[in-house]
Amino acid sequence: MKPVAIVGIGQTPYRRSHADKSSRELIWAACKEALDDAGMQMSDIDVVMAGVAPDALAGEASVERTGVMGTGQPFMRINTGGVTGSSTVFAGASYIRAGRAKAVLVFALERMGQATTSQQVFNTIFDPIYEKDFPLTTITMAALRASMLMRLYGYTDRHWAEIAARNYRHAANNPLAHFRRAVTPEEVMQSPLLAWPIHRMEACPMSEGACAMVLVDGERSVGKKRPVWVQGYASTSDSYAMGDRIRRPEATLVDLLSLRLSAQKAYREAGITDPLKQIRVAELYSAFSSAEAMAYPALGFCTSEGGPAFVEQQLVDKSLPVFNPSGGPQGANPVSATAMIRIAEAALQVRGTAGERQVENVERAVATGQGGATQFSTVCVLGRHPTS
Repeated sequence: MKPVAIVGIGQTPYRRSHADKSSRELIWAACKEALDDAGMQMSDIDVVMAGVAPDALAGEASVERTGVMGTGQPFMRINTGGVTGSSTVFAGASYIRAGRAKAVLVFALERMGQATTSQQVFNTIFDPIYEKDFPLTTITMAALRASMLMRLYGYTDRHWAEIAARNYRHAANNPLAHFRRAVTPEEVMQSPLLAWPIHRMEACPMSEGACAMVLVDGERSVGKKRPVWVQGYASTSDSYAMGDRIRRPEATLVDLLSLRLSAQKAYREAGITDPLKQIRVAELYSAFSSAEAMAYPALGFCTSEGGPAFVEQQLVDKSLPVFNPSGGPQGANPVSATAMIRIAEAALQVRGTAGERQVENVERAVATGQGGATQFSTVCVLGRHPTS
């Protein structure tokens, strides 16, 4: 299969609302920046792919149609919940690998700030037969898992607060972030409880914005500035009902089986055998800081039992991978675009053009996506060179 490179990246600022801009303006701002970054025009693009939420979350009917700026290229809209952004990138990469396109423009947009139905949608994503009697929402779902992590593996609310405070410190260096104020773990723990043990500052904000990238095959990367290579990627789906995942032998509800399987596939393709040594940066889609802790074992950075010690080790051991240098979803969380932003931010780190949030000596980075009640999981490994 043809190697795939990212040669252009564009992002808008992420805010609670972009009431002063239309969806078309946000889409075009990100796409133009990505095209300019790649040194390309729309006429150079073979396919355009859009990652956009259902209309009830976007607050606008067929929002992607307002942003089609092509010159006759095939166009595709993709939605897979929280992994919409990464699914769109994977679809573009698959077109190139299959020889169906040499250059693909992908973009993802979130306009949730103008929707009045978003919370109702989030509160009804669970199994309508077996789980309707439990008042599950995205917040109480996260709280259920956080309490399981505390009981099974010994996490405390201090661990969640340390993770959140680190993400906020990183977001303060990101000019695009929605939340840009460094906070202490104590401030996180003093913020109001949403659902025990989740505090408000351990949760992501509701954000709007757009992200875009230009993907090309290996031949088209010649002459481009610092192409970033997609070394491996994978997507895995799990059981829809959370009850099916609570006590099964292969993985409990907090062990993120779908993320682990995606990581194994992507690592194998990228030639990753020791994530702790071979991956320098990890951009993780975790809407809650406790959810980030769940991702560490699934990605091979520690064991489930060793998770609390791994969180504590991050405070003192600078040789460990750097997690969410952009601030991650705690810094901004435009849901339909978030998983694409993780890939874009990882690509900036590999390229060495992440500005104040740049980590030194990034040869490889990994980006993840999580959708639904984490039954959808994606993993993408990026590097300075194509894999053989």
